[in-house]
Amino acid sequence: MTDLRGWGLPEQHLLPDAVVAFVDGELSSTAHERASAHIQRCGFCAFETYTQQQARSAVRTASAPTASASLLDRLGAIPQEVDLPSAPDGLAITEDGQFVAVQRTDKPAFGSGPVLGSSRPLGSNGWFSGRRARQGAGVVVSGMLLSALAFTTPESEAPATTPVPQNAGAIFATTP
Repeated sequence: MTDLRGWGLPEQHLLPDAVVAFVDGELSSTAHERASAHIQRCGFCAFETYTQQQARSAVRTASAPTASASLLDRLGAIPQEVDLPSAPDGLAITEDGQFVAVQRTDKPAFGSGPVLGSSRPLGSNGWFSGRRARQGAGVVVSGMLLSALAFTTPESEAPATTPVPQNAGAIFATTP
């Protein structure tokens, strides 16, 4: 894909976008001259330019695609015949096509609740109060106690003994 030039540097080919721009006449005069000089000495880029010119002329001479009248009628009838989904909750569309937020009337407005500090303290009723809370705390504490015992109790009841060498007394001499 690259050829070595006189100084041993590889010669690069034109990028596909440059070939298209050359064929369409979209390059500046300096870039057009450089691309033209490259195409004259590079057979690969000359072939790419030729195929791009053939594709351009084929597209320009082709007729516009046509659709059947029945297809166009069915496509035109979509807004009248298809059931469109309803607007999302809390949103509506005005007459001029703007999205607007809709406030629900079945919910109280923000700030219409009880005064801060006038309600019962959190935990004074419900799941975390009274007898259930005490039972739950007892279960948690007993579980923690059982797990602590499981980790600290040795597997056997006999105390572990360390072997004593037979000549242990000879190592240490006692002085009066």
